[in-house]
Amino acid sequence: MRLFIIGLTGGIACGKSAVAETLRRYFRAVTCDIDRITHWLLQPGGELFDVYVRHFGGKVVTQEGTLNRRLIGEIIFNDDDERAWINSVAHPILLQRARDFLVDSLQAGARLVVLEVPLLFEVGWENFVDEVWAVYTYREYQLKRLMMRDNLTEEQARARINAQISTEEMLARADVKLLNVGGYKAMRRRVARAIHGRTF
Repeated sequence: MRLFIIGLTGGIACGKSAVAETLRRYFRAVTCDIDRITHWLLQPGGELFDVYVRHFGGKVVTQEGTLNRRLIGEIIFNDDDERAWINSVAHPILLQRARDFLVDSLQAGARLVVLEVPLLFEVGWENFVDEVWAVYTYREYQLKRLMMRDNLTEEQARARINAQISTEEMLARADVKLLNVGGYKAMRRRVARAIHGRTF
């Protein structure tokens, strides 16, 4: 028995989590959200918390003692060097966590695993999976959704979108392309078509 590993990526606020949920609910996939793992690692006492504080200084710590993720976001989405530093520090740790997750999933008898990785191409994880699935939507819809979801200005939202790989390059490198428009039922049908014929 072997795992079939889908690397699920896509632009920010394009609907990756909805695709992961569909695969989990209807196709018995085991899913791993790298963003969620990152969030845990950034909590006080987490593996990345002290690293970030040493690098950025006390200005990134709130009065409650947690990281000011909004401030860190402003820094890294407007500074290529800082973003590169964060990737160099965080992604080796995250890769090890993902490998541990895959081992645990295999031992538990899973057949289909989804790794939800926003920066999959940027950090070279495409060679770590069997297929890359890319979720995208129209730029205007993505921008509005991101502004509403994270309470950002248009300028802030555009900076976050532009910091990622372009949609064109992402789609050119992906094995499966999923356009997220028309609501959840439409996306579920697209996922069903994409998964059809796969053997696990």
